[in-house]
Amino acid sequence: MNLKLVKASQGLVWVRQGVLACRKQPLGFIGLLGLVGTVALLLLSLPEQMGALFVGVMPLVWMGFMLATRRALAGERITPAVMIEAIKQPDSPRLAFAQLGGAYILATLLVMQIAQWLGPDPEALDTIRKAAKDAAELITNPLVQQDMLWRAALTIPVSLIFWHTPALVLWARMPVGKALFFSAYATWRNLGAFIVYGASWLGILIVAGLLDRLLMLLIPIPAAADVIAVIAGMWLAGAFYASLYFTVVACFDAPPKSAGTDAAA
Repeated sequence: MNLKLVKASQGLVWVRQGVLACRKQPLGFIGLLGLVGTVALLLLSLPEQMGALFVGVMPLVWMGFMLATRRALAGERITPAVMIEAIKQPDSPRLAFAQLGGAYILATLLVMQIAQWLGPDPEALDTIRKAAKDAAELITNPLVQQDMLWRAALTIPVSLIFWHTPALVLWARMPVGKALFFSAYATWRNLGAFIVYGASWLGILIVAGLLDRLLMLLIPIPAAADVIAVIAGMWLAGAFYASLYFTVVACFDAPPKSAGTDAAA
């Protein structure tokens, strides 16, 4: 898989492509999000080690959505089995995905620790969480917002380093170290496009939030407004995950149409 350079405006194209792909099978992408969310809730309700396990499977989740996008573009039905398609074949790089998951866990733990050192006092945050009457009061607290900004600022670079790694491991059969290097290099060389891509999704989220408030005012039944807002939010999330495939194949040669779990040169 050869590295390609793209213009900054390509970030907008990725967003559009993700939206169009999600439109092909909206229920398929929303169903995958529901499946991932259910598994996350189950694991996060267990001891802390199981929560770390969910972080470790995220690269496999990203790959699952990329494969789902390929299915949607080919006119094939998206099924839950696509989430494990990358590791279900006998020759699949299971060990590499396990190593990639472990590396992502370590990177996430490191980021959280650094954010704790640089951010507000953990004891003060804990006091705020216990005293908050609802989520709105908690989120609007300046110290909580500062903590969230630190975590986001440190998490984004890690995400960009790991961005292409699942596809490089699966389709190019790269070892994890090499995949991390080329993923980081590809992101850096195409940083303008990724900045536009991230800013575009941020703008969409802001507009969606404003529309949600307007919806609350127009629909007198709160429950109905909530249902519409949740479905719309999941659809947007599905469009975002659908767009991951396009960000990868724009930066590297696309794998052959026949490649599902097969390596691509």
